[in-house]
Amino acid sequence: MDFKENEKKWQARWDEARIFETDPDKRKKFFTSLIIPYVNGNAHIGHSFTFTRSDVYARFKRMNGYNSLLTQGFHATGEPILGVVERLRQSDQSQIATLKLYGATDEDIENFKKDPKYVANYWMKKIVGSMKEMGYSIDWRRRFVTAIDPCFNSFIEWQYNKLKEKGYVVQGTHPVVWCSHDQSPTGDHDRLKGEGEGTIEYTIIKFSFEDEDGHKFIFPCATLRPETIYGVTNIWLKPETEYILAIVNNETWVISKDALDKLNDQLFEVSELGFVQSEEFFGKRAKNPSTEEEVPILPGNFVEMGTGTGVVMSVPGHAPFDWVGIKTLLKNKELSEKYKIDSNIVKPISVISLEGYGEFPAVEMVESMKADSKEKLEKITAELYKKEFHQGVLNNNCKTYAGQKVSEVKDHLIERFRNIGRATSIWETTGLVVCRCNNKCHVKILENQWFLNYSNDRWKNDVKRHLEIMRLYPEDIRGQFLNTIDWLKDKACARKSGLGTKLPWDKDWIVETLSDSTIYMAYYTISKTINDNNIIADKLNDEVFDFIFLSKGDLKQISKNCGLDESLLKEMKENFEYFYPMDFRNSGKDLVQHHLIFFIYHHVAIFPEKYWPRSIAVNGYVNVAGEKMSKSKGNIIPLSELIEKHGADLVRLNISTSAEGMDDADWRDENTNPLKSRLMYLNDLVDKIERMESNKTNVDNWLELQMHKIIKETTTAYEETKFRSAINASLFNAVNDMKWYMRRSITPNKTLVKEFLENIIKLIAPITPHYSEEVWNKLGHKTFVSIDKWPQYKDAIILKGDHLDKDELFVKKTLEDIEHVKKLAKRQKPSKIILFVAKSDKFADKKDKHHQIRLFEEAHLFLKKEYGCDIEVLDSDIITSHNEPLYQNKATTSKPEKLGVIVF
Repeated sequence: MDFKENEKKWQARWDEARIFETDPDKRKKFFTSLIIPYVNGNAHIGHSFTFTRSDVYARFKRMNGYNSLLTQGFHATGEPILGVVERLRQSDQSQIATLKLYGATDEDIENFKKDPKYVANYWMKKIVGSMKEMGYSIDWRRRFVTAIDPCFNSFIEWQYNKLKEKGYVVQGTHPVVWCSHDQSPTGDHDRLKGEGEGTIEYTIIKFSFEDEDGHKFIFPCATLRPETIYGVTNIWLKPETEYILAIVNNETWVISKDALDKLNDQLFEVSELGFVQSEEFFGKRAKNPSTEEEVPILPGNFVEMGTGTGVVMSVPGHAPFDWVGIKTLLKNKELSEKYKIDSNIVKPISVISLEGYGEFPAVEMVESMKADSKEKLEKITAELYKKEFHQGVLNNNCKTYAGQKVSEVKDHLIERFRNIGRATSIWETTGLVVCRCNNKCHVKILENQWFLNYSNDRWKNDVKRHLEIMRLYPEDIRGQFLNTIDWLKDKACARKSGLGTKLPWDKDWIVETLSDSTIYMAYYTISKTINDNNIIADKLNDEVFDFIFLSKGDLKQISKNCGLDESLLKEMKENFEYFYPMDFRNSGKDLVQHHLIFFIYHHVAIFPEKYWPRSIAVNGYVNVAGEKMSKSKGNIIPLSELIEKHGADLVRLNISTSAEGMDDADWRDENTNPLKSRLMYLNDLVDKIERMESNKTNVDNWLELQMHKIIKETTTAYEETKFRSAINASLFNAVNDMKWYMRRSITPNKTLVKEFLENIIKLIAPITPHYSEEVWNKLGHKTFVSIDKWPQYKDAIILKGDHLDKDELFVKKTLEDIEHVKKLAKRQKPSKIILFVAKSDKFADKKDKHHQIRLFEEAHLFLKKEYGCDIEVLDSDIITSHNEPLYQNKATTSKPEKLGVIVF
């Protein structure tokens, strides 16, 4: 079988028959869609896992009698496309190499520089081509592109008007991840690096220093552990580094250049005075605001200028990096003498009591674990900080806070220090964030910014209430959803730059990329009508959408007001009410913390409860040959390249069987070979059917039993989205069972073999649709297997078939015993085999012995075929009393441990 030619043939036949174009009818519906991909590059191996899973489930439901709708749109909102254009205009070689990897030519790249819409349309066509080649059963009449499609923009305007009406879009002052180049908040999907990173508030403790001329300087130490202020032994500055002197809220601060930019964006009054080298302060002493004691300012190479203020307070008793810094400094005699530092001056101070540790947990952990690298220090730092926060108690060195738990006193301590002017705060990203424009981001406190009010208790509670009744695959992801709901705070929903829909009440702002991709699934239900009738955006006002989605308003009056025929309004409304709610949403596990949770939030906020989503499935990432996908490793493989190499069905089969649950998939080319061999075994078997007869034997009953067990096991696995398990049953187990049957049966039953093959082909059809269509056709069927009925199993056959499994297991064990004796006797081609059965007193019931006698009477020809020699069976009872065989050339036995074998 030529897989690729076969796939083209069946894709053309599907298109001609339009079998995946789905409209309302009397059947029960099933609605799902593929995640909308960004149109800034081609579909690659990373997309294949999630996309294929969604298609497989839609096909499974279609064969189970559902009117199954699978849809696909495309995402152009935000910075991804503009980021590509910007980097190309800067001649970014990494970006050029990535686009060429995806198949873009030099001419294409020149065109990309001119028009972002050209980029979007170019990659949309490429992705559509890959999806069609993969055989995804999509109703392409319903596709759209966010930000570029004016009708979709009208839909988003309606969405945000509804959210604002309900108080879920608010204006306020909040910290956001900010791109200074784009002058906009940078959401997860507008980032080159740092997806999932958020904002975190550091406390700034103000240490003061006064020089000989009476000039007062503030050393603002940014920390996540202000409760350790009582254990500070010194301050760290980065050596051989230029710091900035700046007036910050009427105080002279010593800070890094990065800190200056951040403070400017965080509502501080900042003016730059000049530069100063860190060496000018080494050996000087600054006053600890909590103890009034002076501590030395010392050089620390580990200080990160991009984090906090570039000024760090040192608590070596409870901070592993600080203890290592102190040890390193004390070992350097030149610096120790220069700054008059000895072990007594920077001796650790204990401030937190922690069960299981002594006075200085950081010292203990560093020494016991021999932490001599940044990676080890980061690991033990995270471990210690967590333990001390949750289990630690402040000791007597903490004065009025002594005896209190760290977790309970921290916020109170911060508030007190703020109130007396000794502390403030600075916001940071939780990790490195780089915008699509290639600019490093920081945190800005935005005033008059539009936010989604995710912290609203009523909204949170409605989402939690609905989550309780939603089906989640796998179920153990539920905790992550609940945790996300608990910590989710208000989120900026608009930005100043990029592609997208303008906020209807404030045109200076554009709805950002994660905020217009929450209820687009509802738009699929009406997009066919919009596309087929060339409806323009001006006619799709809020009144129209209220009628379609919320059943508000009078049809005739709305038709008159908007200029759309009543029939079109009714058609859109009927499509929505038939297909909604969404039955199944499948995505990657990294999207739980934003896209998938926002999906629930927005549906709960806008639609009546009967239209809230029913289920979500989550899958892992995709690795390639055991390695994480990355541009640097060159293992981001375009989907079209995989299809060209292996064919779509083997790509679908390989990726579907590589993982299930939340485990990461691992693409390996070599894994396609055993999968292909099993498919070809079934295909070749079809050619042998006509030469078979239709005589029924006992082994037929066993194969029929396996068939029903496989159908049941496979069906259950599909229902639970465990597609690897489904293939394990329907392809691996099925082929193994058929091979045994063909070996075991003297005259294979034509009728049964065909029925078995027909059912197996149906069971694997959701995953290998083109191959299945071809074999289904070879079996004599004129229908499409993709829309044929799913196989049904009979529990009655399964429940009564236990003895059949035991019988065949016994036959297999008998073969193993014979093979073992052959080796011992060194007879590869025996002239005769004698089997003798134990005495009757070895059996619990005489019926067992008689049953085995009958079994071997039936299996006698099989054994003779296997070994090509006479088979003689002796009964131990007869041997004992008459010293002669009971049967000649017939096989009788009991259980494997009661069977004797002699080979001549």
